[in-house]
Amino acid sequence: MAAKKFYSYYLRGNQIAIIEEDIDDNGRWKSPVATVADGLEVEYTYNPTYSIVNTNVTHTTITDYKSTTTGGYLKVKGGSVNYDTTLDVGDYIVFRNAGQFNGLHKITSIDDAAATKDSITFSTKYSGSSSWSTFEETVTLYYSINVLNDESDVVDLPSFLSKALVYYVKARWAEDRMDIEAKEYFLREFRSMVERYESAMIWGPRMIQSGLNAIK
Repeated sequence: MAAKKFYSYYLRGNQIAIIEEDIDDNGRWKSPVATVADGLEVEYTYNPTYSIVNTNVTHTTITDYKSTTTGGYLKVKGGSVNYDTTLDVGDYIVFRNAGQFNGLHKITSIDDAAATKDSITFSTKYSGSSSWSTFEETVTLYYSINVLNDESDVVDLPSFLSKALVYYVKARWAEDRMDIEAKEYFLREFRSMVERYESAMIWGPRMIQSGLNAIK
C-alpha cells in the first residue's frame, strides 16, 4: 500500500507555495520532497485592480511586438492604424490573446513605426529581442479601462463585503477615540463577515452535523 502524502500551502505577498510534510524528518513541512506526476491541483481566484468598462471598444490591429533599445520596454505596432486618435499617453489598456503580455499596461508614448502614430510603447519592462516579432494570434486591445489609482476611485465591492467595510471603518473610529471595547467588537464583526464571504467562495459540498446536546 502506497504511503500517504500530506500537502499544504502558504501565501507570501502575491505568491503561493506548495509544501509537503516530510514524515522522515519529524513531520516538518518542506518544499515537495517527492515528484508528483499528477493528482495535485491548485485552484485560485484573482481580484484585478482594473475593470473593462466597455468590451466593445477595442483595437484588433496589433500585429508585432519588440523591446525598445533604450530602457527595455514593451513596444507594439499595428500596420497603418493611427492609435493617436483613440489613445493618449498615460492611458491604460488591456491585452487579450497576446501571450505573455496579457493584462494591464500603461502607455508612455505613441510613435511612428511603419506609418503615422502606428506604434505604442508601454511602461512594461520587456527583456526580449529589439527586432519586431509577430503575435501568433489576433490580439485584442481594450482601451475603455477603469483603473484603481487614487482615492477618488470607486471600489466595486459585493454588497455583503460593503457591510463588512462599514464595521472596519467604525472600528478605526473607535480606535481613534480610544474606545478599545467598541473597536474590538466592530473588528470581530468585520472578520466574521469576511470569513463568511470567503467560506461561500469555497467549492464543494457542505455537511451539517447536529451538536452533542441536540435532540436525537
